[in-house]
Amino acid sequence: MPLSDPVSNSEDWDLYPASHAVKPHEPIERYVAGGFHPVDLGDTFGDGRRYIVRHKLGYGGFSTVWPAWDAKEG
Repeated sequence: MPLSDPVSNSEDWDLYPASHAVKPHEPIERYVAGGFHPVDLGDTFGDGRRYIVRHKLGYGGFSTVWPAWDAKEG
């Protein structure tokens, strides 16, 4: 049985101010085929939507880092 998601409760979102979730941001023109892939908070990835995107740590010249919650393992 998976552990509960610590960020699923609405009061927990106060830990992540909205201004921090969207700024700074990458240049929009880099979101092209072979470039950056659009990701939003709450997007799911993996088998059975196992990983849920919860925050954006930052970006650089070669990557963007998105921590995700493992819904299976917690």
